[in-house]
Amino acid sequence: MSGALELALRTHTGHILMTFHFLLVGYTFVWSLIGTDPGPAKWPAPLRLIVLLATLAAHAFFGLALMQGTWLLAPEFFKTIDIAWVDDLLVDQQLGGTIAWGIGELPTMVLALLVTKDWLASDEREAKRTDRQADRDDDAELAAYNEQLKRMSP
Repeated sequence: MSGALELALRTHTGHILMTFHFLLVGYTFVWSLIGTDPGPAKWPAPLRLIVLLATLAAHAFFGLALMQGTWLLAPEFFKTIDIAWVDDLLVDQQLGGTIAWGIGELPTMVLALLVTKDWLASDEREAKRTDRQADRDDDAELAAYNEQLKRMSP
């Protein structure tokens, strides 16, 4: 919704830069949520789900803004190319907003499912690790906790 769209539409370099930007940002975003390659430590799963919900809200806002907008993005460009099968550019843009809102949420929901799956798997791994540790030290952590409760009771 800035002049960057106009630049991306009017010049090949602008279009290539816009495409590269979206690919790079999208890849980095997905990698930070569900990537298994070596990299920085992942955020906890609840935080990753909150980030996804915020992303979902931002996509919905963008789609709704286009759907309900009464202005045309890059009007000079679209009026210049004169698309034969589009009678009303604003109606076409509003349809694009509807499609962006409806279809754009699907990948975010898939990512949410994958983050949830990762969360469940990490909880299961942690439980197995804790059980193995308890087996090795005869559940010293539980014994220490019970001893602390005994000392606290009157």
